[in-house]
Amino acid sequence: MPAKIPPDATPNTGSRARDHLANERTYLAWLRTGISMAALGVAVAKFAPHRGVHAVVSGGILLLAGLLITAYGTARYRSVGRQLDADVYAPARFGLITAAGLITLLALIAVLVLL
Repeated sequence: MPAKIPPDATPNTGSRARDHLANERTYLAWLRTGISMAALGVAVAKFAPHRGVHAVVSGGILLLAGLLITAYGTARYRSVGRQLDADVYAPARFGLITAAGLITLLALIAVLVLL
C-alpha cells in the first residue's frame, strides 16, 4: 500500500539510514518518557499512602499520561517511517501540540488531585 503523503510534505534529500536511525532514537526517547511518567504514577499511588484515594487517582492519571505518551510516540514513529520510505517528510504540527497539551493537562490534574 502506498504511503499517504501529507500535503505539506517536502522532499527528503538526506541519508536514508541516518534519517531512520534518528527516527528510532526519537521513538526511544518517547518510550523513555512514557515509561518514566507511568513509573511516576505507580510511585505516587504506592508511596503516598497518607493521601488515600487521592494518591491512587493521581497515580492513575499519571499512568494514563504515560500510556498516552507511549501510544503517541509509536504512532509518530510509524508515520515518520512511512514518510521516510516515500522520500518525503512532513513535520508534526497539530498532533504534537495536541499530545503535549493533553499530557500537560493530565499532569496538572494529577497534581491538583494530589494536593
